Amino acid sequence: MRRYWYSILLTGSMIVMAATKLSMDIPKNESIARETGAILADNRMVEAQSAEMAASVTVEAEETEKMEAMNAEESTPSSPETGETAVSVSDINEDFSSVLFIGDSRTVGLSEYGDLGQADVFANSGMSVFNLFEARVSVKGGEKKTLEEVFASENYRTIYLMLGINELGYEDKAIVNQYRSVVERIRAEQPAAALVLEANLHVTGEKAAKSNIFNNQRIDALNKSIKNIAEDTGCRYIDVNSLFDDENGNLSVAYSTDGAHILGKYYSVWVEWIRSGG
Repeated sequence: MRRYWYSILLTGSMIVMAATKLSMDIPKNESIARETGAILADNRMVEAQSAEMAASVTVEAEETEKMEAMNAEESTPSSPETGETAVSVSDINEDFSSVLFIGDSRTVGLSEYGDLGQADVFANSGMSVFNLFEARVSVKGGEKKTLEEVFASENYRTIYLMLGINELGYEDKAIVNQYRSVVERIRAEQPAAALVLEANLHVTGEKAAKSNIFNNQRIDALNKSIKNIAEDTGCRYIDVNSLFDDENGNLSVAYSTDGAHILGKYYSVWVEWIRSGG
């Protein structure tokens, strides 16, 4: 009988111990599960953050590429609204192709002693704003043409105009009015051309002192009026006198023998000055 109760007591003790052990293991397992879940959650968070960072890097890279493309586009010179290719002064003047020079004996000197390359020249020693459109001048090939016929043969990109020394015998107002009329007519007949108005070359101090007409005071006054016309009409104005003047603002005797023109060897200097942009 005692043996029976002892077996029951032993069995009960074992059940109690097993239950106790099980109850102790449950919190432990739950703790492990919670820790495991937290780790998994942390991993998922890290993965999400990594994905977010990767997406952000991708977006930044795409934005950087867009900005670089925009900057590259902005740094590329655009063509004019006319659709023509933009051309710099150096491109136009490299060999003077599609360039026309209009003038008097100074321009004749540029043509004969300088190197105007492929340029066309419409000039003679007696040319003035008063006879420009009536004159017939030998051009390339030796054929004599009027300026209108020259204009009809080509659409020029640049036209250089230097007139005024032969006009000084006329009244100042008449010269300026006729000069302006010539500019307007050239622009009407060659609307695509860049028209460059050139100042008249000075004379030497000795020559200026001998004349009330052909002197630098009158030349300067005319050049000032030509500059004003350029500003009014949107033309360029260039003044070569700084190359050949002496300290008194006269044509240096070192560059001239007749007092009104430079020596032949210096015309190439003048041409290079024009080619570089004046």
